[in-house]
Amino acid sequence: MLTLLSSTTVVGLIFLPISLLILLVGIWSYVRAQRFVGAARQTTARVVDMQIDEAGETYYPIFEFTTVEGTMLRAKGPTGTNPPAHQVGDTVSILYDPQRPADVREYKFADLWALPSIAIGLGGLFTLIFLLLLLFQ
Repeated sequence: MLTLLSSTTVVGLIFLPISLLILLVGIWSYVRAQRFVGAARQTTARVVDMQIDEAGETYYPIFEFTTVEGTMLRAKGPTGTNPPAHQVGDTVSILYDPQRPADVREYKFADLWALPSIAIGLGGLFTLIFLLLLLFQ
């Protein structure tokens, strides 16, 4: 005999894989950030320019910094904002990958840990909620 699933079961079965995916994205981005921080070198950079995206809405800082080896480099920051978070001439602390010096991140929570924290937090919370919905309906 065919029985219909309750709406709670259907919601749990639909959203549990989505919440697990968000949790996995969070774990993956945490591992990537951890690897980057483990290999990176810290230095001070100066904002020498601002690059605007094609839509003209997001501003990305262009950093100029000296590597541990003494090489002067320029690199585009990975995080864009509107309004601009920096002005030309600002000095910021950055991390760069010595194997790929153009891979830079500002040495601050938002650039390093915001995505993993949000994804792990929300993915974990929703996974728990939907598992509880399925187990205790």
